[in-house]
Amino acid sequence: MAAPDQHLRITPPARPLDDEVEDRLRDGLEACPDVAFAHLVDVDVPEQGQGPGAVLFVWLVPAAMRSLRAALNLVSDTVARALPKDLFLDVVILNSAPELLPEVERAGCLFVEPNPVERRRALAAAEDDR
Repeated sequence: MAAPDQHLRITPPARPLDDEVEDRLRDGLEACPDVAFAHLVDVDVPEQGQGPGAVLFVWLVPAAMRSLRAALNLVSDTVARALPKDLFLDVVILNSAPELLPEVERAGCLFVEPNPVERRRALAAAEDDR
């Protein structure tokens, strides 16, 4: 398998959210019991030729993985409530693609970290898999 960064580029957001929207999103995600941490970045998939788009990579607490659909619905509802009607944000459950965690971390765009212990565990596991 090719390295993840050969298929996509993960960078800091070129156009940050406005402060009020960012605060609502941050508050909602921090209150969400399923979220361990999340990164807000731009992702560019060069083969698609569409340019970068905003993506929220969310790492869920282990208990939330038992009911992934419910956790995704909760996170999606949280995001939808925080964003204005004309703004969209892709949400990716990072637990489902843990090989992307090092690349996402390199972008330096940690958005929320309600569970620092789980983040340390996830980072250690990613390092062990290298």
